[in-house]
Amino acid sequence: MSDGKFWIDEDKKELVLSDGTGESRFIIEDDLVIDGVKYLIIVDARAGENADATVVKILNEGEEEIIIPVEEKEEFEKVQAAYIEDME
Repeated sequence: MSDGKFWIDEDKKELVLSDGTGESRFIIEDDLVIDGVKYLIIVDARAGENADATVVKILNEGEEEIIIPVEEKEEFEKVQAAYIEDME
């Protein structure tokens, strides 16, 4: 997220994105650390029960943390497999 900031609301278990004009909130369904990278499985807090989940990763860029959506199929499948294993 380049022109904003984010934080995790631990009480509500939500990821909050802010761009200076407003906030977007995402429910954190799960968080995983795979090969030293933290991944979050999130769902838009305003979406209904059948909303699709999104996988994002949190990386360090210098002294700043950034959020990047997981778009590569291979990386997504790795996170998906770890999530399924975690649920068993």
